[in-house]
Amino acid sequence: MQDAAKNLVQVLPDNDHLLQLAENLRQWLVADLNHSEEPVPDFTESRAKALLRAADLLDDPTRHSLDRLLEHETAVRVALFDLLQESELAEEETVGALAATTAVQQLPEAAAFDQWLSLFVAAYAWKSGYPLFQLDPASPPDPYSPAGQVLKRAAYFVRRQVQRSATERDKLGRQLAYSGLDRPPGLDQLNSEGPIAPLPPHYRSPIPVRYPEVSRETLQVDPDSGAAPADVTRGEPITITDSDLQSQSQPPTYREPIQINAAEPVPPSTTRVVTPNAAVSTGSTFSRSVRKRYGRGKGSMKTTKLEVIVQEYPDGPGLYGLQVRVSCKGIKSHVAGTTSREGKFTCELPVPENTGLTYDIDLSWPREMGGETERKSITLNADRTRFTLPFFHQLSQESDN
Repeated sequence: MQDAAKNLVQVLPDNDHLLQLAENLRQWLVADLNHSEEPVPDFTESRAKALLRAADLLDDPTRHSLDRLLEHETAVRVALFDLLQESELAEEETVGALAATTAVQQLPEAAAFDQWLSLFVAAYAWKSGYPLFQLDPASPPDPYSPAGQVLKRAAYFVRRQVQRSATERDKLGRQLAYSGLDRPPGLDQLNSEGPIAPLPPHYRSPIPVRYPEVSRETLQVDPDSGAAPADVTRGEPITITDSDLQSQSQPPTYREPIQINAAEPVPPSTTRVVTPNAAVSTGSTFSRSVRKRYGRGKGSMKTTKLEVIVQEYPDGPGLYGLQVRVSCKGIKSHVAGTTSREGKFTCELPVPENTGLTYDIDLSWPREMGGETERKSITLNADRTRFTLPFFHQLSQESDN
């Protein structure tokens, strides 16, 4: 219901249309609730004011504050929004039609509306289904009767509008501002001097197109013009005789048998024996072991490079000839080598395509540098083609002094 009331208020562009909607809404409510078979008095603003005053629900200072407040557009938007939401008028189809008609209505003069109390009382009477002609200022209703509840809700609505802070009213007014999405432009707002549509060849008028594959004149079939097919001529059958086969056949040729004497030297075997507990394994053996363990049934594997840099201190000279060993958890083999003159050791390692794989790198420092083995772990993935892992003997150059 809140969205429906918000949409009804947002389609009205300015204060004049807001006041015109209030006037149209009041006339519709009075015409719906103030009719009877017998003559009844008109439900005017003075009659609504007298009802609230006789029931001792509204004083003059509050009424004057309401009149001054509703001189501003923001207060009018907020008041209409609260009234449509609380009285449930926003769900009425007739009220929606009134708002849509008022939004596009051309107002010749500035609209003026000062019958707010009669509008509020009529709206709450419509919600309760109470006829307006039964409200008599000469005999104020009991506060707990249906008529008394209608007047009490209207008076409470007036006090809430007056007591609302300016900050809260401005914040709510920005949410209820004119959106302009549901209001079509009027005839006077259309640009009559706009550019004319370009003439051919810039604009081609739509014309029917005939495609040859669906054209009736392309292919015609006459069922009475069928001709008998010509007789098929057959040649002599192909035959193969024994003489044809004998003329083409040749006797098989045999080579001399191979004989090996004991005096002849036996060439050495080229089969390489790999011990299972070798201290150093080749990169291909290690790569196959990793692919066999982590790539079987888990997706494809890719290759990335790992560059181990060994320096005496950060950005310092590289250390030559240091032993580097690369291993992986669950793999018995490994890759090992020594650093170059620049202190670098590079190897290619397999990694899964969708996940990472952690490798352990062991660096053996020489005896003059402690003789210890330092281990670092790094997780490689297929997103990068090269990873760098540094090792430093000391953190700064000044550590030597």
